[in-house]
Amino acid sequence: MDDEEVYEDDQQRFEAEVQQWQQQEQHEDEQMLKRKDFLNELVKKNHLVVEEDIFSLPVGGKKIPIITRTGIEKIQYINNIKVTFDDKVLTSDFAVIKAFATMETKDNTMQIETYANAKYGKKPDGNTTFPYVVEIAEKRALSRAVLKICGAYRYGVFGEDESDDFKKPRRHSLDANIALEDVNLTQVA
Repeated sequence: MDDEEVYEDDQQRFEAEVQQWQQQEQHEDEQMLKRKDFLNELVKKNHLVVEEDIFSLPVGGKKIPIITRTGIEKIQYINNIKVTFDDKVLTSDFAVIKAFATMETKDNTMQIETYANAKYGKKPDGNTTFPYVVEIAEKRALSRAVLKICGAYRYGVFGEDESDDFKKPRRHSLDANIALEDVNLTQVA
């Protein structure tokens, strides 16, 4: 291979890498657009109040949408999601709860099952500092079941009850314009 062929080969590899980066960026942009569309629909359909029912947290350089407990309850009620629980492990400091959720649509009946746990103690030994682990595990299971059955996980939307790390920051200036600043959330009257 002469110098010109080596140069052309390097140039082609470089152009392929640039194209791959551009495609990846485009995919991330499309995913965000889809997330925005999903969040807008979720807010409108379920009559969520942006200032009360949804906020975002910075995680790994990105802002992750978090639905509060009241938002989860509204989504469950509006969509007529039935949730039942089955305790799998119950001890004084650890609980695992299985949730079964059913949601009927005009076309079919959807069913999911999911698990949640709570272990009393500070990290890394535990995942909650609240001593009532059964109730915490049940709240987490409900949140996961509701969000899973309505498709929120596909868009990187999580519930506040799923982790002690997902609690809304306590500030006097309400972060409601959230950190979802790129999402055009409108209220439905």
